[in-house]
Amino acid sequence: MGTGWVGRIGLVGALWVSFLMVGTAWGQTEERVLTLEECWVRAGEGHPLLAAAQQRVEGAAEFRQYAGVRPNPTLTVQTENWRAWQRPPFLFQNDIEFFVYGTQRWETAGKSGRRREVAERGVEVAEREVELVRRQVWREVTRRYRLALEAQRMLEIERENQRDLAELVAWTKTRFEEGYLAEWELIRVRLEEQTLRQQILLEEQGYDQARLALLQAIGEPALRLDFRLREPALEGSPLLSVPLEDLKKESITQRIELSRLRTRLEMEQSHLRLQQANARPDWEFSAGYKRTGIFNTLIGYVSVPLPFFQRNQGEIGRAAAAVNATEYELLAQTRFIEAEVEAGQRAVKRLEERQREMDQDLLRQADESRAIALTAYREGAADLYKLLEAQRARNEVRRLYQRTRLDLQMALAELALIVGRKELR
Repeated sequence: MGTGWVGRIGLVGALWVSFLMVGTAWGQTEERVLTLEECWVRAGEGHPLLAAAQQRVEGAAEFRQYAGVRPNPTLTVQTENWRAWQRPPFLFQNDIEFFVYGTQRWETAGKSGRRREVAERGVEVAEREVELVRRQVWREVTRRYRLALEAQRMLEIERENQRDLAELVAWTKTRFEEGYLAEWELIRVRLEEQTLRQQILLEEQGYDQARLALLQAIGEPALRLDFRLREPALEGSPLLSVPLEDLKKESITQRIELSRLRTRLEMEQSHLRLQQANARPDWEFSAGYKRTGIFNTLIGYVSVPLPFFQRNQGEIGRAAAAVNATEYELLAQTRFIEAEVEAGQRAVKRLEERQREMDQDLLRQADESRAIALTAYREGAADLYKLLEAQRARNEVRRLYQRTRLDLQMALAELALIVGRKELR
């Protein structure tokens, strides 16, 4: 009876421990999975560079609000004929001349409208710069994502290889204890396992560093590494079938760099028109009150600068040069983007061809070669070195295939950005 009670208590304890283990596992935080699109969204929401660019937009909008305000009037208070000498003695009410008048400058040639036009183009340029910064952040995030994803895939391959080696070590140890294998074979397999463990340790460190770099590129304030990455599913992407000329045309209309330069060209042209308008002199109208002795009178006059020597030639020349420089910059950027699109598509085509060449047959051959070597080694028909060489060859083939496949996916994502799309496809 005592034994029965002991058995029941043991069963209850085992169930309780199992319940605690399940509850603990259930309460653990599930590892996050981040996609490239999610990283783009995160980077576009709170990145400091975007916040800085947005502040420039607000500054330009504030300047636009007051760009067309008319000039302030001027109030002048003036007295004349003050003296403390000569005869007859000075009498304020008889000898002083007192002026109070206001002056208002009247702008000609529509300068106020020209300033508003320049300010409006300035806001549009600042808005384009926000989008340009966003695209630059996306490209950096894509680059860091590729490096982190590659580190993740290589680490997964090494861990799978480690499990294979662990089985080989266990089998070799058993056969050695049974007296069928020499001790040096066990030592050699264990050395291979320890070398792989060291390699995995380095891969884990590189993986952590790559993920930290990705979080920094995103602008993530909390640098938590409890996430893994998902490879973009871009097999059969429409970008693979779009002709090169169509991609170039799309990039010319969609790339924010060109849109920004076009807007900046409009702003420089507006600025040139403003400087040409500034060459026209403004008129000043003044009117007020004058007291001379005992007489109260009114005064008024008009002031018109005579543009004999200064016609704003310097500012007009500088504005015209800025227009020409922006036009050349737009032309150069257009040619660069067309070349970038061509290079991006060429890289995609080469990687696609390379992946077709490798295909799954190479992986299958590597797996079969390793399986044959393992069987032959266990049956005593092959030595250990041939098995380890087959193991290493299989590992390298898997690395090469996965890297090529990943390079193709990320090249497609990069091509989408080069064309100017806001999505991967």
